[in-house]
Amino acid sequence: MTNMKAWPKYPVIFEINTWVWLRGLGQKWLRGGVPAGGAFVGSADIQSLADLGNSFEIVRRMGLVPFTKSNVIQLAEFTLLPLLPLALTMVSLEELLGRLRKVVF
Repeated sequence: MTNMKAWPKYPVIFEINTWVWLRGLGQKWLRGGVPAGGAFVGSADIQSLADLGNSFEIVRRMGLVPFTKSNVIQLAEFTLLPLLPLALTMVSLEELLGRLRKVVF
């Protein structure tokens, strides 16, 4: 295929497999046309292409860690919430709110 880039210097195994598969797909469907009795709709080749695209999309959306900032905040809230009654026995509510106000603002 003319639109394909050159091989990377150090290709990863999935790049090699994808390259070979896409080259075969291009020869079958783009250069040779639809085979006799074949159709684009319902073809296993087209379904495989869609599966490949979905796989790349999932990998693209993956994060570095399996949790978000909001998950960490929720964990901190649920961890500190049971300690609130204990803190109120040691420090008055007004003083605790004053300290919290200084920290937040």
